[in-house]
Amino acid sequence: MPYGFKWVGWLLLAIAVPAGIWAAAIGFNYQNVEFLQALQLSDKPLINNHLVLWMWLGVIFVACSREKIEDEMISRIRLNALLVALYIQAAFIIVATFAFNSLDFLNIMVYNLVTYPIIFVGAYRVMLWRTRKEVEDEE
Repeated sequence: MPYGFKWVGWLLLAIAVPAGIWAAAIGFNYQNVEFLQALQLSDKPLINNHLVLWMWLGVIFVACSREKIEDEMISRIRLNALLVALYIQAAFIIVATFAFNSLDFLNIMVYNLVTYPIIFVGAYRVMLWRTRKEVEDEE
């Protein structure tokens, strides 16, 4: 994707992640939220679907859009970040399998729908920042 998609993705993430955290904090119960009722948006599945959709679109735009300078090193960093995110997610699922049961486990698996791409973007940004810092230090 072109470089400009990155900013659209960050905007979507800046809206969806805090809204998702807020929705989880209130237990996904939108019936008592006055401004949503005023807008007639208290439909739980619709709000949840939009939050997940915005998070995924934001992550896809951020992760898949090109950098200003795209080379083999950027591709390597992207693949390494994907592998790190996979390791972290696998460890999290293994621990969750032993630590949670029944509906708690189901909730953890639902959160896993959005944590993997967010971990990937975080790992990618950290690795990219470290690489750029090392290059600046060498110069």
